[in-house]
Amino acid sequence: MTNRRWPRVVFVCGNLGAGGAERQWSILIPSLHGLGFDVAVVTLDGRGVFFEELRAHGVTVACAGLRHRADPVGLYRVVRLAGRRSSAVVTRGVSANVVGHVLALRQRAAHVVTEHLGPDPEGLRPYRRHQRLLLAPIRPRATAVVAVAATQTEHLVKEGYRRSAVRVIANGVADDPPVRDRAAVRAEMGVDATEFLAVLVASLRPEKRAGAFVEEVTAAHVVEPSIVGIVVGDGPDRPSVVRAARRSRGAVRAIGYRADALDIMHAADAVCLTSAVEASPMSVLEAMSVARPIVATDVGGVRDMVIDGQTGVVVPPDGSSRMAEALVALARDRPRAAGFGRAGRLHQQRSFSIDTMLRGYARLLLDVSQRPGRRRFVAVNGGA
Repeated sequence: MTNRRWPRVVFVCGNLGAGGAERQWSILIPSLHGLGFDVAVVTLDGRGVFFEELRAHGVTVACAGLRHRADPVGLYRVVRLAGRRSSAVVTRGVSANVVGHVLALRQRAAHVVTEHLGPDPEGLRPYRRHQRLLLAPIRPRATAVVAVAATQTEHLVKEGYRRSAVRVIANGVADDPPVRDRAAVRAEMGVDATEFLAVLVASLRPEKRAGAFVEEVTAAHVVEPSIVGIVVGDGPDRPSVVRAARRSRGAVRAIGYRADALDIMHAADAVCLTSAVEASPMSVLEAMSVARPIVATDVGGVRDMVIDGQTGVVVPPDGSSRMAEALVALARDRPRAAGFGRAGRLHQQRSFSIDTMLRGYARLLLDVSQRPGRRRFVAVNGGA
């Protein structure tokens, strides 16, 4: 084998907290590192649950400790921690996109933006005026923007990105990940073997509509008492979700953030998504990887992930009772629900694997690193 060099890539984000985008980076970055990329991560304002996990994989991770976007000492730390030279700066989030763009200009590196949200017609996650002003000059100048679902493309172009810069790379998760025994986890959660457990795993923000999950499961429980629900996650909406769970009179519980969320999804009989805004939700892919049937709202790229009537049920995001009806139907036909789960696992392995995601990012990072004015690199083992 000849000696070959891989690009140096710096990832910049606000923090590595418990969210789907952060989870995706926690899978992607160690995979790129293992492939041979020289990878570093700089967080701006905090660490988060995946910070030490990345470090344990041998990835260089550091926090700049910015107090605000214009913090001169913090910005100096970003520049120092990022190093003197890289071939690409990959960013996620408003502050990271702004800081990362300046960093890319300084290093004469490519700037790759990653976007994990789809259209938001209801304005559940609106940009503030100053955020739009900051992003407006950056978006058309980004070297590339990664969409995690094809349904994002028109939205991203409307937001100011060049169409030619959009690269669709689907999220990926591990095939057949290790999980604990279903019966043991259910026993720990106080869920009887005869109960039909529906689970929602999400950051509790308005667009996730966790309260709607509580309402749908409660309604389903009235019709089919074996149906119970658990909400796993934390965030600004947690107090209202907890109150809604209390009103369910035991049908639904909210248990906060759990590091073993995948074990809980594996212990479930169905995994739900009630979001109004999504692109390629990681919780759905992870549930598919452990052969759970999905009941999800028809938003973003969900239909690419959940094949209605084959791997789960896709319902309108309009607040109708379709999710409750779907849960009742699955609870009363558990062999059909299990069949959906098995089909979903195969679909995830074919279309949403780590290897497929890794190849997409490796090709992109090699491509942007070899453009005129940047150092040239050659792919190792043809793996990209």
